[in-house]
Amino acid sequence: MKRIFIVAALAAMALCCSCSYAKSENEIVAMSFNIRLSLSDDFDGENSWIFRREAVIEMINEVNPDIFGIQEGLLGQVNYMEEHLPEYGFYGVARNDGPNTGESNAVFYKKSRFELLESTTFWLSETPDEVSMGWDAAFHRIVTMVRLLDNNSGQELYFYNTHFDHMGKVAREESGKLIVSRMKSIIPNDAPVVLTGDFNAGYNDPILDPIEEYMTSARSAAPVTDSLNTFNGWGKIDPEEGGKVIDHIYFRNLSPSLFKTLTGAYAGVEYISDHYPVIAVFTIKDVQNQEVQRESSK
Repeated sequence: MKRIFIVAALAAMALCCSCSYAKSENEIVAMSFNIRLSLSDDFDGENSWIFRREAVIEMINEVNPDIFGIQEGLLGQVNYMEEHLPEYGFYGVARNDGPNTGESNAVFYKKSRFELLESTTFWLSETPDEVSMGWDAAFHRIVTMVRLLDNNSGQELYFYNTHFDHMGKVAREESGKLIVSRMKSIIPNDAPVVLTGDFNAGYNDPILDPIEEYMTSARSAAPVTDSLNTFNGWGKIDPEEGGKVIDHIYFRNLSPSLFKTLTGAYAGVEYISDHYPVIAVFTIKDVQNQEVQRESSK
């Protein structure tokens, strides 16, 4: 099992054999991970959360992301992660009632690096500012947003995390449009933005077009990347078969250097979810350097 700096070192070496990778203070490791909700009857208990939760924490500690979004987190799971990841702050509410009932798309961030400036949730529906189910969706679906101050660069970072409906085609189409519309209404054009999630849509699915017209896929843009399946079905789907790349990381105003699907085992657990975590490494511009560049261009 490799820590993220080892993975990044190998990635950098692939680009430049004489270079060794060391994460700079202006690089951000972002992760998206569908943790699979804690169903007690998952395959007679074999894949239940209680048997995976320590491995999930080990994975996060090894990867050491600066910020990450989860999907399918029930209240007990989110509370467990909060308790066992004390270096992270988090924000997230449940989709069925706002406070506690149903799945959460919680966002966790390093408290030593980021200051939480704003947090909000909206529903993927025709009435996004209230608890509601949209279009032809089978379930309530939400977007979690945090606006953070990155203490390393002085930049504000907007981070969105979501989970698109698995049944409603119209819901998936309209969800992308709604997210982009909300982003455009509040985010400055030059602000760094990351969107993570389980989109229940492959990278070449037209329903993602509204997002890809406004943002860029880290998988497609990073110089070191992969095209492995992100849904594994508890090992029933080979990572290299294709067709199940449904977890994505999108960005604006950042520079990606690495995208990776994490297919490894942790704490002796081969499949810590029915999805693999995915990570992207970004460089965020330093505010002072930006100001110098602006002055020099005048």
